[in-house]
Amino acid sequence: MKKSIITILFLFAFMFIHAQIESSVVIYDDGFNGALTASGDIFSQDKMTAAHETLPLGTQVEILNFRNGKKVQVLINDRIHNTSNMFWISRAAANELEIISVYPMEVLYTIIGGLPSIEPTETYKKLFASLGPNTEFAVGDPRIPVSEGEEVRAYGVQVYSTEKRMDAVTLSRRIQEELEYLSYFEKIKLNEGIRYRVIIGDFPSIDEALDCFWKLQHDIPELFLVEIY
Repeated sequence: MKKSIITILFLFAFMFIHAQIESSVVIYDDGFNGALTASGDIFSQDKMTAAHETLPLGTQVEILNFRNGKKVQVLINDRIHNTSNMFWISRAAANELEIISVYPMEVLYTIIGGLPSIEPTETYKKLFASLGPNTEFAVGDPRIPVSEGEEVRAYGVQVYSTEKRMDAVTLSRRIQEELEYLSYFEKIKLNEGIRYRVIIGDFPSIDEALDCFWKLQHDIPELFLVEIY
């Protein structure tokens, strides 16, 4: 059964790559020059990069300005949110497309490579073997914790959320054994019902939490920062 699912996923990925998709682009504001991107790179208006809401970081995309036939290849290395399938592109990429407008411009794009492997890492397999699916994901940039307006005591890295208490207990134990990080789980009531969140922490500063985030992101791509009160 697993082999069949993986085969279907690979076929889907093959069809998705090289298909032209409608979208729009806007040019990064110069105020972002030198800022840290979601991938950890420093943004530069002189590099061929772009931001997108959902495409995996590291994806290579070819963007076509169908009005003049100009094309450019960009690397997705940053995140934007609530943009309805829009790209933010560097000024260098915009120059290649001969786009100067500050307003969104309709384009076509094609994924040409760089999609991450469907196969999870060995560390991920060890940690999440036999566990149920994760039920919570980052709202916005996973590096920026959502503030609830209370006094922050510390910061944590949320790894997992589940309806099953024993899954949370199991993962918390595995994290300490495999990653040598101390973690705990908390019970919380959401509109969808009771959830058990597995969190690594407490970190006294957001920089220390980010250090943990970057170390583990390759193996656990769904993690995100949280504030602890």
